[in-house]
Amino acid sequence: MQQLPAKDQAVFRWIVKYYETKQYKKGIKAADSILKRHPDHGETLCMKGLTLSYLDKKEEAYNLVRKGLKHDLKSHVCWHVFGLLYRQDREYFESVKCYRQALRIDPDNIQILRDLSLLQIHRRDLTGFAETRRKLLQVKPSNRLNWVGYAIAEHLCQNFEFAWTCIDNYEKTFKEEDVPDYENSELFMYKATIMEEAGKLEEALECLKQHEKSIVDKLGLLETKGRLCMCLERFDEAATIYRRLVKTNPEHHHYILALMANKPEFQRFWPALPAPKVRKPDGEDQGTAEKVPSTISSFPASMHPLGMPIWGWLPPEHAIKTQRRVSIGRRIHKRRLETYQPLVPLTAEEEDAVCAFFQELQDEHPRSDSLQKLLLYFITGERFERRLDAYFRKGMRKGIPALFRMIRPLYFQPGKLEAIEKLLLQYVRCLSEEVSWFGPQPGESPQKPADVEEEPPSCLLFALMVTAEHYDFIGDTHLALQHVDQAIEHTPTLVELYACKARIFKHAGSLEQSAKWFDEVRQLDLADRFLNTQCVRAMLRVDDVQGGMEKALLFSKEPDSPEAANLHDMQCMWYESAVGRSYTRQSKPGKALKKFGETFKHFNDIAEDQFDFHNYCLRKTTLKAYVAMLRMQERLFSHKFYRRAAKDSIKIHLELHDKKARGEVDDSAEVDDDGKETELSASDKRKMKHKNRRAQKKVEEEQAKQATTPSGKPKKVDDDPEGDKLLEKDPMEEASKLMRTLVLYCTLDPATHVLTYEVFSRQGKLLHCLQALIQLYELSGNDVLYYKLAPYLTHFCFVAKLGDEAMPAAVREVIMSELATILGEKEAFANPAAVRKAATKVVDQVEKRLRDTPDLMLIEVLYGLKTLKNAGRDCTAFLKEWCPQGAFALKECQKMLSYLATEYGKESVIWTRFEKRCLEIFPLMVTA
Repeated sequence: MQQLPAKDQAVFRWIVKYYETKQYKKGIKAADSILKRHPDHGETLCMKGLTLSYLDKKEEAYNLVRKGLKHDLKSHVCWHVFGLLYRQDREYFESVKCYRQALRIDPDNIQILRDLSLLQIHRRDLTGFAETRRKLLQVKPSNRLNWVGYAIAEHLCQNFEFAWTCIDNYEKTFKEEDVPDYENSELFMYKATIMEEAGKLEEALECLKQHEKSIVDKLGLLETKGRLCMCLERFDEAATIYRRLVKTNPEHHHYILALMANKPEFQRFWPALPAPKVRKPDGEDQGTAEKVPSTISSFPASMHPLGMPIWGWLPPEHAIKTQRRVSIGRRIHKRRLETYQPLVPLTAEEEDAVCAFFQELQDEHPRSDSLQKLLLYFITGERFERRLDAYFRKGMRKGIPALFRMIRPLYFQPGKLEAIEKLLLQYVRCLSEEVSWFGPQPGESPQKPADVEEEPPSCLLFALMVTAEHYDFIGDTHLALQHVDQAIEHTPTLVELYACKARIFKHAGSLEQSAKWFDEVRQLDLADRFLNTQCVRAMLRVDDVQGGMEKALLFSKEPDSPEAANLHDMQCMWYESAVGRSYTRQSKPGKALKKFGETFKHFNDIAEDQFDFHNYCLRKTTLKAYVAMLRMQERLFSHKFYRRAAKDSIKIHLELHDKKARGEVDDSAEVDDDGKETELSASDKRKMKHKNRRAQKKVEEEQAKQATTPSGKPKKVDDDPEGDKLLEKDPMEEASKLMRTLVLYCTLDPATHVLTYEVFSRQGKLLHCLQALIQLYELSGNDVLYYKLAPYLTHFCFVAKLGDEAMPAAVREVIMSELATILGEKEAFANPAAVRKAATKVVDQVEKRLRDTPDLMLIEVLYGLKTLKNAGRDCTAFLKEWCPQGAFALKECQKMLSYLATEYGKESVIWTRFEKRCLEIFPLMVTA
């Protein structure tokens, strides 16, 4: 190691200080002063390079650091700086190598050990992280953060006992020190969490009780104690705790439902949450899947690991249903997974008990809306009508615009739609009378009492609006529009009525009218961001991208900006998705891929941003939140926004690949330009060259003028506004990259495996295709007729080249064996002919279901037609006679029309007949 004189050593320490305080120019000046006297001093060269890297001089920075390292290979500072430089560029693997080399030279350097541990947890090298944190603890046991960091490391490695023992030792070591109350509180709560994850529920509960006075998060303490008592089947104790929580917040659904679950008389239809299964370390057999009651979906993941996560995240495996579509009136709707559906129907005595339970709570908390609403999920018949009637009357008198949305989940329970419609029609009729009243209560005489109290006019207004939303939900567009128009005529100034009308047009398929009315709504209240957002989405649905962007920018930081840079900076992913899909519909794949790419960038940024929290959360002792953040990051790429962007991008890449395979790529323009240029003389070529140069210079000058925003900040210049560079890449290679991410993080999403098959079948990778089929088969509950599985299974059996002689014997053996499992055979197939024979039985079942089930859902009919096509069967005769019955969904109608247009043409009898049927259900639908 090269030594500097004392004076220069002091200057070098200033260089480090300037770097830490981000005074980079002063740091460079100080480094230059040393290098004038010692030009080959390695550590100074490295520090100068590191400082230059923050001034956007990356190449010079790397050269200086490499030069410094060359002059002083045995300096831990040089290797440390080299690692920091790699870390800036997210070259984490190389950075770790540099840190390890630095530690060989100085094994006990705390700063290097700390930086190495941050990289290891960032890369999820949990074993290495635990070892580094252990070394840090050995080097400096007097630092509290080292104890906490080691406890977290062992917890993440699932060495639970080591983790809480470490926290116990921490308590003993720093018992005499003055530790802030919040830190102690967090440590005790975190210790209990570790014990709970280890399955030591009794010990966790005892820990909380022992340190109850020291825990400042009283709400979190009560929630954890209630959950532990419920899992330990101490129902009386748990009920007492949840009753206290209900008293704290009587609107919290999960407190009320958990209190119900701890009442033994309700556990037949609303069971308590079971103790969670202890997760074994990665690599060990996890055993059979945990069996849980279906009611667990009504509770959040914070109460049980198998509960429902918040919107956007994939649900746990037990909650995935192959059929979530439900017929309600003339429409198909998707059932929400967290609907409060009892495990079994209630008896009359149980309904009376539930009514008494809720009535007792309502007497204690008369202003609670949740207590009145939740009861409606558990009762039927006249009890339901009476309670719903009281709920409706209260909501309409108060004028609650979201009243319909609050009772909408009840439509998914059998028999309740009719009761709702009966009450709404009664309200509209009776409130329209000369002396307005709500009508008789259920079970009472229909005669109007002489001393009836007249209701205010607003009751009729909200009754009409809720009735309009009701008819819209069940698919009666005519009556929905009739009631909403009547409401608008009654009170033309209520914004929610126009929004309701816009939604009716949207659900009826008239997107142009919907956009027009949403714009009308926006203009009624220009300060409402939500209404503006609804208007933007409506405009993007009709492919008015420019208009949508202008409206969206009204609420951005720089409304004068002509581009949506601000929306990108705000990570506005719903907007990027809507714009990307609009460009896809407009056949602008480059622009669409560009928008979806922005979403991918957001997720990469979110993944990288966690780096700043590894050290911060330890310093602030936010341990539970930190571990939750790490686990969220591990499933980050399974979020709905990422899945949506990835699926849409993959579909575009597949379409580009198919066009290229069909020879539809048009390069004639380039050929013409080249041809014209070759016909020119030498002098003409020189003139054209100068002309092009002048035109290019003019464009650059225009860009320079527009390079700043009105506020004076430099504007981001897009060098590929049309996304042409993205179209130059290999579509299958890009699709495969996205596919790998989806398979890694979104294996519980059936669409992942559908797209996996689509991508790899085009590449002829049969084992990957087989793997996708196996995953779909397992997700469907081993149902070979699952509509998303059947078409791809028949494609694999009838269209894929299973008989290719070039196929390796081992691959053929695996395919024949695994297909036998899917197709219900006990032994492996001998040859492709045997596979097709077995698959023919599946095709026969699909065809029989198509012919014998006229009310089969359209999406299943569509996939059934694809199944028959892959098997080589002609569906023309069936489609000419086919008259679909039952409920419809607008999106499925559009998919079916698109498929029939592609297969048979829009002039065919088949397409015309189905279009006529669609217009009977959606009279405002645009089919052209």
